[in-house]
Amino acid sequence: MEESAEHWEYDGSFLGFMTIVDRSFREKKFPTLILSPETAVETLFLAEWIETDVLRGEKIYRRLRQRLRSENFQFIQNGFYATLEGKERYLLEAIEIALQTKDLLENHLGHPAILALAKSIRALLGESHALTGFVRFEYVGDVLFIKIHPKHYVMPYLCPHFAERYPQEKIMIYDETHELLGIIDQGDIHLMANTSCPEFSEASEEQDIRQQWQTFLRAVTIDERANYRAQRNHLPLRFRGDMTEFKA
Repeated sequence: MEESAEHWEYDGSFLGFMTIVDRSFREKKFPTLILSPETAVETLFLAEWIETDVLRGEKIYRRLRQRLRSENFQFIQNGFYATLEGKERYLLEAIEIALQTKDLLENHLGHPAILALAKSIRALLGESHALTGFVRFEYVGDVLFIKIHPKHYVMPYLCPHFAERYPQEKIMIYDETHELLGIIDQGDIHLMANTSCPEFSEASEEQDIRQQWQTFLRAVTIDERANYRAQRNHLPLRFRGDMTEFKA
């Protein structure tokens, strides 16, 4: 693939990125810079807007699933959701490598793009796994609701977990960092981007349960045996703001 001095910009969606992949491989060139709505505001570079083509994006998605080893396709998908500056450019390089080999991309850590993606993917999956244990839902009417503040784009991983865990429940998870609302209705998942947090009037019963739980925790705590360093290792401070146990 040829290196191009061009700068492209897209809407930040997965199908938008698949449209980028389609154009890049059809024209046999990698642009120097690929901008999304999050990164475009941080640069003065002028970029060509690449409109998302849903049909072509879905076609490229299916083709990659067919041609790539399943682990490598998952690596690409995870890499897209990871938080990493310049990830789109790294992903194009990763796709090129994956198309040329049946080997695992994880075995190509000597390549700077693969190494950067692998590190970010580990951070993404690690945070997602931690949140499956630290998330505390509260009933608002008949809906289980929680607001979270993750560093990474974890909703595509969290929502399937809770849809399987609570198949008969109605659940709403709001990611304030990415302004993303996940709605789970008896196992069916819907993600709504660029939305504000739903406003609820907190039910008094839920508040009473929260207060009783905090009273219980204080009652069973032995101050002399408290090990706050160990607590921080097992439960990082950044997760506590979204947990019932630490809410006032």
